[in-house]
Amino acid sequence: MSRLIVHLLPLMLPFLLYGLYIWHVKRSGKDGPEATPWFWLAAIGMVLMILSFVVYGAFFGETLGDYAPARFEDGRVVPGRIGQ
Repeated sequence: MSRLIVHLLPLMLPFLLYGLYIWHVKRSGKDGPEATPWFWLAAIGMVLMILSFVVYGAFFGETLGDYAPARFEDGRVVPGRIGQ
């Protein structure tokens, strides 16, 4: 669930910021923009989401190596591990 939030938040961030901007403009009594820039909000969100994939993969990615599954040895369970 946390990975989902980590990757969806950057996608939603431009829309949330635009919503705060519109709320602030309406609250101050000024006229807001005539049209919502949906394409640019979505494009910026996609770029941020792709960057989150790159950053997550670069810094928090899987370690390289072969996976040795958990096994039952001498009456006890030996946990799985990733070895070189």
